[in-house]
Amino acid sequence: MHTVFLLAKRYAFSSENRHKGTSIRIASGLALCLFAITMVLSFMQALQKNQFEDIRTFESYDLQIALDSNDLQAGYELVDRLETLAEVDHAFLYAEIPTLIQTPEGSTLAGRIRAIDPKGIFEDKVNSYRGTLYTPGTLSSSYLHTKDLNLGSQVNVTILKKGRQATVIPSQKEMTIGSIYYTSMYDFDSSTFLTDLPTLYALNGDVPLFIGIFSSFESEETKQAIKLMEPKLEISTWKEANASLYGAMQLEQSMMTLMLFLMVLVVIIHIRNSSRRLLLAKQREIAMLRSMGLRRNQVQSLFIYQAVLVAVVGCTAGVLLSYLGITVYPSFSDFVYSSMGVHLKLTIKPLELVALVASILIFSSFAAYVGTRRILKADIMEMFAHDEVK
Repeated sequence: MHTVFLLAKRYAFSSENRHKGTSIRIASGLALCLFAITMVLSFMQALQKNQFEDIRTFESYDLQIALDSNDLQAGYELVDRLETLAEVDHAFLYAEIPTLIQTPEGSTLAGRIRAIDPKGIFEDKVNSYRGTLYTPGTLSSSYLHTKDLNLGSQVNVTILKKGRQATVIPSQKEMTIGSIYYTSMYDFDSSTFLTDLPTLYALNGDVPLFIGIFSSFESEETKQAIKLMEPKLEISTWKEANASLYGAMQLEQSMMTLMLFLMVLVVIIHIRNSSRRLLLAKQREIAMLRSMGLRRNQVQSLFIYQAVLVAVVGCTAGVLLSYLGITVYPSFSDFVYSSMGVHLKLTIKPLELVALVASILIFSSFAAYVGTRRILKADIMEMFAHDEVK
């Protein structure tokens, strides 16, 4: 067995081996394929994670509770009770209403006015560019709208209110842009004007009131804890509140899995073709080994060990390249931000990497086994006489 290992090492990367270049090209191909799969997977997972975090931070929070009344005092009392739960990090009131904003130049922006009592990561990640956010009687506009709206701009706000003869009627009011904000979520910035709760209820006293919740626990676990305290509350997790969007994201996850499968298939085809090419190049050497007295199973083991050794070298190089890519990525993160508008934190999931490496090693062994088994069925003289046995 020791002799077989030594021969396998020689046939893989020994300087005396005239097919050393082929082994190096196979290992290099495996390394590059593994690196490409790992980096693509890391980017796609980071993008999806970033989207989920933005939704939970700005759009629907970890949980949201629809209240039966819009009594602010009763809402604040409920918030205080909810924050006594260990599962609740922050609870806060918010409300929103659709609106049309007419700019001083006469253009119209469709969006919503969200009034909020900011806490937690929402407060931390909504950044003030100019002015003071949530100034009573004013609106906070996004930096995206600075072409049309600047600090101090007077705008006409159109909202819908309950009417006496009609169900709803349009109502207009002139308001001032009191501050400019920006966040990391483009969709939120492009559609949302911020203000405080009293200002919104001065515009329309019938706006439904909600409670937003941030929690470091699982959303369902927090939901059950709140249900035990307040059974009558109508609670939605961020997944339930964004069911269609979450479904689309799950579809994206499925497509990502399919893409990964296709990339692995490319690697498998590369392994199969490379193993076949290498074994055909060594066909006469296989015949020599058989003529020197090595049994078929010894020759087969030799080339299986050789294939595994080449695959191990390629996978090791691929893993090192992957971690090197993750390490140097922050140096290029500004370019990614300028192109995609997001700051991504790339990570590698060790279990996925181990599974990928294991599948490469297993298939390399299998490809070598099948290839040598086919060659060894032929007569020794036939191996010497033909470039490729059938």
